[in-house]
Amino acid sequence: MLIYRARLDRRYDRIARIVATMKALNILGGAALLVNTEAHYIFGRFIYNHQTTKTWEYIREVSPRPESDRDLALFWPLTDPTSTDLRCGRNASLGWSQPKTAVINAGDTVGFAAGEPKTSIVQPGAYHPGFAGVWMSRSTVESLDGYAGDGDWFKILQITGRTEQSIDFSLPGNASRMDRSKTVWGTYLIESWNFTIPATTPPGLYLIRWEHIFPNVYDAQFYVNCAHVQVVNDGPIGTPGPTVKIPGVYTRGQKDVYFSSYDYGVPGSLDGFIPPKPEVWKG
Repeated sequence: MLIYRARLDRRYDRIARIVATMKALNILGGAALLVNTEAHYIFGRFIYNHQTTKTWEYIREVSPRPESDRDLALFWPLTDPTSTDLRCGRNASLGWSQPKTAVINAGDTVGFAAGEPKTSIVQPGAYHPGFAGVWMSRSTVESLDGYAGDGDWFKILQITGRTEQSIDFSLPGNASRMDRSKTVWGTYLIESWNFTIPATTPPGLYLIRWEHIFPNVYDAQFYVNCAHVQVVNDGPIGTPGPTVKIPGVYTRGQKDVYFSSYDYGVPGSLDGFIPPKPEVWKG
């Protein structure tokens, strides 16, 4: 019995060391950016009329990070919650790339997709564990290209745990990618996500913003992209809200953004996790 207990104690010690190491890696925010080059990603394709469009066709093009490796520069995450880049991506506060505007009806299903562009060291999909959201902001000017996203934003979708759109790791092709410390998060390794525009959304020109957050104690990482759309609605009209400004919605150090994802991933449950405000407007 004593020998068995000693072996069991050593096993628990090894597990504790592994968990501590994982948390330590997560805390090293800046250094963690270099751990795995597959970790960087963009969602540069819009899903519209049941078709996945070309990269940047309907989405504002972002700029590469100047001081980064050439193959990684375009995919490098944002880490400053006070930057205007938080709206639509690096150097995308205006639509200088002049993307097309998708004409959609309130109540339509649309989406965002990764997968392009890709390099030899960056693979498509949301590699990091974390949570995601979809936001909308009605343009205050006549042209979406000239709208800086400095108006009001409201959230129409929040993704935390697993749903029917999450990767099915029981399938043979996905089994080797299974990581129990990360798969509790519904967006882990996804390459696309579909959602519905609220049925009572007022008509007008909008930015639709995809946001994926990799929580980190020191430097949370933000992956954001914006599509140009015109919403048509001949039916009942609602009042979107609550509304916020971006930047301004997050502050460095707030507990529901700056934490270790392994606090939930290792136990395998999101019990107790409440995503950042505002609440989702459902129309």
